[in-house]
Amino acid sequence: MSNHDWSEPPGPHPPPGPLPDGSIPLYGSYPLPGMPGGDPALPEVGWGPEFGGGRIKHGGPRTRRRKTGLGISLLLLGGVAVAVVIAAFALRNDGFTAVAPVPGAGLIGPAATPTASQTTPDNPDDSPGTPGDDGASEASMKVVTADAIYSTGAQGSVGCREPQIALSTAGAVKAYYANLIGCLNRVWSSKVGSASHTYTAPRVLFWSGQVQSPCTGGSSVSFYCAASQTIYLKFEDDVKLWTRASDPGNRAFARMWVTYTAGREFAHHVQQLTGILPAAQQLKYDAPDHDTQLELSRRVELQASCLGTAFMGANKTSYGINGLDLTIYRKYVEAQTGDENNRGGPRDHGARASHQYWAARGFTRFNSAYCNTFTASASKVS
Repeated sequence: MSNHDWSEPPGPHPPPGPLPDGSIPLYGSYPLPGMPGGDPALPEVGWGPEFGGGRIKHGGPRTRRRKTGLGISLLLLGGVAVAVVIAAFALRNDGFTAVAPVPGAGLIGPAATPTASQTTPDNPDDSPGTPGDDGASEASMKVVTADAIYSTGAQGSVGCREPQIALSTAGAVKAYYANLIGCLNRVWSSKVGSASHTYTAPRVLFWSGQVQSPCTGGSSVSFYCAASQTIYLKFEDDVKLWTRASDPGNRAFARMWVTYTAGREFAHHVQQLTGILPAAQQLKYDAPDHDTQLELSRRVELQASCLGTAFMGANKTSYGINGLDLTIYRKYVEAQTGDENNRGGPRDHGARASHQYWAARGFTRFNSAYCNTFTASASKVS
């Protein structure tokens, strides 16, 4: 059991379910998100808009067309329009709260365009795959499969400690996330710099209700937008997870879910900085069919799961991921995240079994070399 002493938020709470095995609760009418037979995960981490800058959105591929002079002109005008939209969002507050980058987490390492290492890291558990190589540029394939980030070695602990905060208010959740973002900046600034990329800390915006970004006209869940290099965190969902039941199992789930969310969305920022995310979007555009596009999307998402949990694994001792926290994380957060929860939606993030496989690799190895989903066999990214 965790030794955390969490204070009770005010107000009524649903009664906790029985604890037949002494650790994992049965939730009755309050099943854990993503449990078999339960409701879809709330929030669905990362389920939401595309990352921006890509040409393929949900709903099927677009037909590839030759670029004409008119087409090029329209693309240039579109780029100006996007810049105007981003500038407009930068000037507006709309009730959002931004987390300032931690000191020293600005530009780390030499300024450079995305580069690739000369060798592919050893990934003995996987067979090479060839996702979306029909029409994709050799440069894009090299970035996603052999970028230098895969050769930066295992993460060391940065001594990240979990703040003992009850996630019962917006302010508390923001403080909890701010601590995590600071830890993640310390981890990834070093790794991205070691891979000869320029590191910039992501912008973080907290929101409730609905949100707009340069990537989407609206979303209902937390997400990352590459166009603005911003992590959008919907804090109200985390408050709901915390307050729905006061038993230790629900509280452990809420805290582990927030930790997982921060790490996973931050991982998309790492993919953007290294060039993996833009290269994957190019491969999706060049893909011959919709199934190949979905597989590429799953490779992106499953890699984010692996990179995010690498942080958790490297800092599990200082953070205190043990006892009930560890059990809840491994049995529910890690094992129950998947496309099965997104009922009726596209298979673009990966099945539960695939998420469990890649999340476990990150958590136990905490090494980016073991998160190379782009050299994995198709069966590992289903």
